[in-house]
Amino acid sequence: MSKRWQKFARASWKLFLGCVWLLVSLLGCQMPPPVQMETVPCPAAQSQVQVSRLGQPAGGNEPAETTLYVGLNTWLYALDTGSGRPRWCRLLRSKDTSYSDLLGFMTITRAGQNLYANTADGYLLVLNAQNGTVRWGAEDSESLDDGWGVPAVDKVAGLVYRRDVKAVEALAVNDGQSRWSYQLPQKEANRTTTGVELMPLVGEGMVYVVGDDLLTVPERSALVVALDARTGQPRWQRSFPEGRDQQPMAMALGNGVLCLDLSQGVIAIDANDGRQLWQASGSRWRAFEYRLLAAGQGWLYVAKDVEQEQKLQVSALRLADGEEGWSIELPGVFGFDVVPVQGVVDGKVLYLLDGQGQLTALDGQSGRVLWQKLPATSEEPGPSRLIVGKSEIYLFTTASGGVERFVLHALAKENGQEEWKIVLPLPLNVGEDWVPALTD
Repeated sequence: MSKRWQKFARASWKLFLGCVWLLVSLLGCQMPPPVQMETVPCPAAQSQVQVSRLGQPAGGNEPAETTLYVGLNTWLYALDTGSGRPRWCRLLRSKDTSYSDLLGFMTITRAGQNLYANTADGYLLVLNAQNGTVRWGAEDSESLDDGWGVPAVDKVAGLVYRRDVKAVEALAVNDGQSRWSYQLPQKEANRTTTGVELMPLVGEGMVYVVGDDLLTVPERSALVVALDARTGQPRWQRSFPEGRDQQPMAMALGNGVLCLDLSQGVIAIDANDGRQLWQASGSRWRAFEYRLLAAGQGWLYVAKDVEQEQKLQVSALRLADGEEGWSIELPGVFGFDVVPVQGVVDGKVLYLLDGQGQLTALDGQSGRVLWQKLPATSEEPGPSRLIVGKSEIYLFTTASGGVERFVLHALAKENGQEEWKIVLPLPLNVGEDWVPALTD
């Protein structure tokens, strides 16, 4: 065999091995199929925004940290946080011209230069925070919880968690490549008995997944699994027996304690090893309806519906043992149907927004009322979301006057005084209910 032929054979063999390696690599990447969605400029919608009580005009190239993002049905606005002036507007649409009836944005959160959005059509979208263009997307299960869970983004691990009916998948935030997938254990091999009930919750090096038996087996239970964020391997799991009329409703994490609402009571779990720390029943609060507000600063904050009209009760339970530290009764509306009562812990302050649109700032350690404001002027303030920024608090009300419109208010954190407000047109048909998606 000539030397020339030997060189040719070696080169061909290397080329063949390289092709095989490339094919294996491409198959192993598990890139998600391209989502058939895009955003396009919507200057006509942007021109309909009405701004009052303006601050200073926005600069041309300010960073994303000074921008407030609003998802209103299929419209996405970027607003200057100092003035409320629109920076840009994008319209979400399908690339498939045969399908144009999109339901739009449900929840949005921002991490770095990306926006992560859940849509009512069952998609997880990742958008460029600078201009609103779609970077990538993946199919996500339609809302199994109350629809208020924002996408679970792990900034440290560089992952965002997509959920299916019975599984959770970790996707790389940059390109959507699959890193790992975990399926909840099923009680019967031939059908789905346990489904992912809540949006995954990100902790320190772990992600928490809650499953529910969905009335498919005689002995129903809730399942909590703590997964290693980088590998997807379970670190611990616990089952909590419950009655058929109960189900996982929400969970909150603070100071190393995971609090799970099981509809008629709260169970506190050590987030590191899954040990049950304490349990509190709903009857303890003498209220049929209650809601977990937030966890932090050593406390779990809970709001309860009071039988007396136009009243609600807020209590602080110690995360370490569940003992009540303080409880206060406030004028307000529980508002569980459309928009529930909400709470955000910021430093030592608990900001509480009730179903009527009244905002209350409480000292988180003592329950002392710092201030109260009711931005809405109509009898039906409509849907509202609460975002606490660096110096302002942002919330929505609904304005009526011939044509319904959403009003976004910016209030100063220290005293609740209104800094500015803008009016956004309502891109809905009459009778449709829609809650704006809001993040900073």
